[in-house]
Amino acid sequence: MKIAATSFAWMIVALAVLPGPLRADEVYLKNGNRLSGTIVSMDEGKLVLETEFAGRLTIDWSHVERLSAKAPLTLVLADGSTLRGIPAPGETPGRLTLDTASVPIAVSLVTAINPQEEPPVKFSGRINVGLNKASGNTDKESGHVDAEVIARTTNHRLTVGGAYNRASDNNRKSEDNAKGYSQYNYFLTKKLYLYLNGMAEMDKFRDINLRTTVGPGVGYQFFEGELMNLSLEAGPSYVRTDYDQAEDTDSASGRWAVKFDRFFFEKLVQYYFTNEGFISASDSSDVFMFTRTGLRFPIRGGLSFNAGFEWDWDNTPTEGTDKSDYRYILSVGYGF
Repeated sequence: MKIAATSFAWMIVALAVLPGPLRADEVYLKNGNRLSGTIVSMDEGKLVLETEFAGRLTIDWSHVERLSAKAPLTLVLADGSTLRGIPAPGETPGRLTLDTASVPIAVSLVTAINPQEEPPVKFSGRINVGLNKASGNTDKESGHVDAEVIARTTNHRLTVGGAYNRASDNNRKSEDNAKGYSQYNYFLTKKLYLYLNGMAEMDKFRDINLRTTVGPGVGYQFFEGELMNLSLEAGPSYVRTDYDQAEDTDSASGRWAVKFDRFFFEKLVQYYFTNEGFISASDSSDVFMFTRTGLRFPIRGGLSFNAGFEWDWDNTPTEGTDKSDYRYILSVGYGF
């Protein structure tokens, strides 16, 4: 009798400590299937489940109806708030309950599970330098440099950058312009953000001693990642231009901006495109904009070879200057 009682006790202990289906997390799919394993994480719409029968599985979050877990999980919701607790399926399909929450949570509002810890501030940036010289029957020189640094946290992003172009033809200066800019973004959600933007520009060959713009607005980050980025922005702006010869101007304007880049062919080449423009609120013909596009070919260790095209357009230039300025740029870049 003692032997039977002892054996039964050891059986209870073994069932308690050994893994099994009763101790597994469970993911219930909308098609009726159920998967067992250990929930690792969920980010960018992909749930990672560690299983004994197939290793790690990646499941589209849109296919998940509910889930349960045996250990606490950290859930990030669409409004940016964070909850931690042990989830169990709710009574209503598409909802789950936490042992630490008083009301059920809609599965569709969960944007991340067990998010990876990131450094307080993540820095990234790029610098590009291009030089060209031709001698003989003609004597031409040109130089280009641009740089940008981005500091990013979960809810904040600060971007600071600038560019400078200089060229001469037969020892006579033919181009001399510079531009600096900065922008602060505050993310209301993972994609929607508010911004405050400022820019300063000078161009001796367009009669611009100094043009400054400043203004707030709203932006939407459709994609943000290593492979692809896309954002759209719009908002009011104050524009003041100090001309060398022409009469100075200032006006309230509307601003728009598009920024896009994407890698292709397994990161063999990256296409980039940016467009930023301003239109006067008092005169719809008073429009100017900047367009940058091109290809980056990664070499090694952050180095790249770049082939770019830049187009500056002003619909109401000062007398004696053209509407368009454009340049083709070959440069070597370094990104981090």
